[in-house]
Amino acid sequence: MAANLHGAATEGAELVGTSVDAEPAVIVEAINSFLAKPKKAGWFAKVDNWDDRALPIGSLWGHAIARKFGWQWASLTQHDHDDFKAIAIVNDDRSLAVFPFHYCFGCLENHVPPTVLLAYNMLDAAKIPQQPPGGYMNLMDGVHHIIPPA
Repeated sequence: MAANLHGAATEGAELVGTSVDAEPAVIVEAINSFLAKPKKAGWFAKVDNWDDRALPIGSLWGHAIARKFGWQWASLTQHDHDDFKAIAIVNDDRSLAVFPFHYCFGCLENHVPPTVLLAYNMLDAAKIPQQPPGGYMNLMDGVHHIIPPA
């Protein structure tokens, strides 16, 4: 699975116009910009937001978080969602989790302003309140713009 994630991250980098080896801050900014204004498909092309965009871009985002903060990929069971299994990137003590594929898909499908860059900056500045170890709190549920970006 890890090999597939790296290959998908490389594809995600091409989509958002960066390199998989770029600085994590550059990668996250490119992801945030893409999710804010995704490129339209060609005249006769159909884009599947899950396979063609959310999986590669989410892989790239997770790759950047792992490189910058030392987080790891994990398969989690969401008991509050009928035991749905999802791939997440989690911090060392498992207090925080990001579900990058689902988050990217939600932004693309629902035209929601992304908070990928905001979450990254908050992590980088150590502005995320301490959470209980093993709680797997979904970081993106709590990161919102006070004033939506223009």
